[in-house]
Amino acid sequence: MSNKKVLKLIKGQLSPEEEKEVIDWLFNNPKRREQYEILKAKHVAASLRKSKKTTFKKFYRYAALLAVILTSSILTWHVVVKNSISTIPSNSLVLITTQKAEKKEIILEDSTKITLNANSVLSYPKHFSGNTREVAIKGEAFFEVTKNTEKPFIVTTEDGMKIKVLGTSFNVKSYSEDKNVETTLVTGKVKVIEENKNTVVELSPSQKATYIKKEDKMIVEKVDVKNFTSWKEGKLIYNDTPMRQVIKDLERTYDLKFDVTSNKILDYKYKGEFDNLDIKQILDLFEVSSPITYSIQNNIIRLNIQK
Repeated sequence: MSNKKVLKLIKGQLSPEEEKEVIDWLFNNPKRREQYEILKAKHVAASLRKSKKTTFKKFYRYAALLAVILTSSILTWHVVVKNSISTIPSNSLVLITTQKAEKKEIILEDSTKITLNANSVLSYPKHFSGNTREVAIKGEAFFEVTKNTEKPFIVTTEDGMKIKVLGTSFNVKSYSEDKNVETTLVTGKVKVIEENKNTVVELSPSQKATYIKKEDKMIVEKVDVKNFTSWKEGKLIYNDTPMRQVIKDLERTYDLKFDVTSNKILDYKYKGEFDNLDIKQILDLFEVSSPITYSIQNNIIRLNIQK
């Protein structure tokens, strides 16, 4: 896919079919998504510079002709800038991405609120049409869905999982490099649908559905939801969680790399809570609460097991 076509997507110059093709391609290419973000930032910056130039020309012309008072001029400036920004072309499909150590909040047109965790990508239509509200995610997000009984909200993951709701709050964790896809329900009800076997399970609050990719099976269990949703407040909570999962979470949250010297570390089940700690504090906790020690060389954290 050429940068020219990606730029056309950003400018809203593609047909709906071409738009979907480029969005799908970006959805599955993390490195290309980084280039997309750079191109998008440059385009928005250029549009804002152009808007400001136009705005100032209008401002001085109005000031000379009308001699408006200062306060009303400032109000005019804000109105004109706002209107200029709103004229930047928008697409029928929207792609939102986060890098490592980054979170974003998105409000959809139906007032549904989505908190996107680090290293994730979300695709959704700017305007919901038809009988459903459908979005796609790769990574992790917390959904607070506005209730609409006539228009179900459907979240699609890349592993053939769909989560269908009417109005509720829940967490979806679906990273391609992880072994499982997890859906944790906080309020309301959701249907988790595994498309290969057409398996459908309905969750009640405080239940989590885990789809184990390798075994192609789904497990439902009762959980403490804060262990799976507190990442929104900067907390990471683990309860006998394999270190391989803890390490992946830390790499995404803090944008760093680990070097693990023993498989015993990856299989070790860690129990602990990191409440808005920096990485040095977390590593120190490892040493006092587990048989794991650490050293840092060239910005890579090496984990060792005590002998």
